[in-house]
Amino acid sequence: MVYASQPQPKGSWVSQSPQSWLEPDLLQAARRIYLAYLQVHARQMRRPSGVIIHPITYRGLLTFSARPILLPGERFIPLDNIDSELS
Repeated sequence: MVYASQPQPKGSWVSQSPQSWLEPDLLQAARRIYLAYLQVHARQMRRPSGVIIHPITYRGLLTFSARPILLPGERFIPLDNIDSELS
């Protein structure tokens, strides 16, 4: 049997900070979505919990739920990661 990638031995998973595994393109797309929201809803702004984004199409939307439900293939980028890049 041939594997596309070598299977990892059990217990070899290393925890990483969320910032380290985010692709720069996804983070930039999420930032654009968030900034568009800020421009349109500046007066009645509710703070979203983050952006749900599809890594292939870069289509995304803001979510206000503390525990978002993702479709297969989607990724959640917390607002803390987006804000840290804007500061």
